[in-house]
Amino acid sequence: MEVLTNVFTKKDLKSIQEKIRQPKWRYGHGSDNSNPLGVPFWIMEFNDDPFFSKYLLNIIRTKVNEPGLVLEHVYANGHVFGDKATPHVDSNSQDGRTFLFYANDVWDPLWGGSTVFNMGNGQYAYMKPEPNKAVYFPGMIQHHAEEVSRMYTGLRVTIAWKLNGAQH
Repeated sequence: MEVLTNVFTKKDLKSIQEKIRQPKWRYGHGSDNSNPLGVPFWIMEFNDDPFFSKYLLNIIRTKVNEPGLVLEHVYANGHVFGDKATPHVDSNSQDGRTFLFYANDVWDPLWGGSTVFNMGNGQYAYMKPEPNKAVYFPGMIQHHAEEVSRMYTGLRVTIAWKLNGAQH
């Protein structure tokens, strides 16, 4: 697992903010749709948006030094108070990778919303959703988003690039 800070430029961050403010959100996405107890949350698809699927992907490839990464899916997740994602894996393949970007331009630790990674043997890593930060990790690591606190009245947004590293 690799944590990256200051991932994108101010210009790119401004474009990301404009994109996630568009009225293209859809409610009903889930971390694990096979689990009937999972809480649905918001999703915005970006597969057909070249800004995410090509331009930012190429920056990511450079940042993680894996030029052969192949995009499988890119989308934004949105969580509000009470949304707690179901623990899940993003890939069942050894080659699966996830680049998870925290897209909010402001975040207070009192708002909660960490991503919890199950590192095995009862060990967990907690990633705070700080602005312009990302986590790059093997897709087989089980993880979930913790709910945001009642003190936060907005949408906690992450952008997930689901990738395959087999081509490098």
